[in-house]
Amino acid sequence: MGLFHKEEEQDNYVKASERMVMEQLNDDDNRATVLVDKLKNGNPLVLNFKKLDIMAANKLLAFFAGATYAIGGNTVKVNETTYLFARQEDFNDGSLNEFLATL
Repeated sequence: MGLFHKEEEQDNYVKASERMVMEQLNDDDNRATVLVDKLKNGNPLVLNFKKLDIMAANKLLAFFAGATYAIGGNTVKVNETTYLFARQEDFNDGSLNEFLATL
């Protein structure tokens, strides 16, 4: 019975890159907590901080980086204003690295 369950899990697997949430951030603490909950639940985040002033950007970057660190994840700088935050296990299927290579 365990073998059937394992096959079912593999059939339903969705690549990390397909679970990604991409967002242009605003200085909204409530939205930031919703996004961290998504991160904890297995949705890698690609967040752009461009529209924020430097203080708000630094505050939110520290918040997301701290949350990512707390769950044993990784933060990857995509460019000057965009970062990828993901759990370590989300990097295991290789799809996030493929996504980053296309940028």
